Amino acid sequence: MKSLIFVTGNTYKFEVAKNSLRSMGYEAIQVKLDTPEIQSMEVTEIASYSAKWAAEKLGKPVTLMDAGYYIEALNGFPGPFIKFINKWLNSEDLLKLMTGKTNRNITMKFCLAYCEPAKTAVTFLSEVHGTIAQKAFKSDKIGVTPIDEILIPEGFDKTDSQISREDMIKFWSKTESYWKELAEYLSKI
Repeated sequence: MKSLIFVTGNTYKFEVAKNSLRSMGYEAIQVKLDTPEIQSMEVTEIASYSAKWAAEKLGKPVTLMDAGYYIEALNGFPGPFIKFINKWLNSEDLLKLMTGKTNRNITMKFCLAYCEPAKTAVTFLSEVHGTIAQKAFKSDKIGVTPIDEILIPEGFDKTDSQISREDMIKFWSKTESYWKELAEYLSKI
């Protein structure tokens, strides 16, 4: 089995990566590394920059993922700044922003970037849709963020925080087509 470095400090992201890559004949190796994030509204630009930086720093090919959560009624807020919003606001704060909004649609954009040292990053995109709940559902699951407490992924009638971690790992592994695209790309190089 071939191995692939996945740069993340997020154990949940790593579980999804490990599950996805295993089914394609790759072993995911987690490397925790704080990468710089440029300011951009495009997850592809952020992921590309961070992957290139990590590949240069480690001297090895790496993959990493960046995400943006775009709430339609809030003009795409918080977009790729979800990591910071999850630190600064709780789920009730996020719901207050939705007061009076009837459109509760959200698009989650995910960018997987692969980069080898001294090369340009290659990116793969995926989008998942969902809605924002009317109320937050707290959870004692490890890794639950404020957005998880109000996000209802498409195909579910509960928030991410109410769905078992195993079911969410299966869901994200199936919906994130970029893992398959990455495996196809790697088979050609």
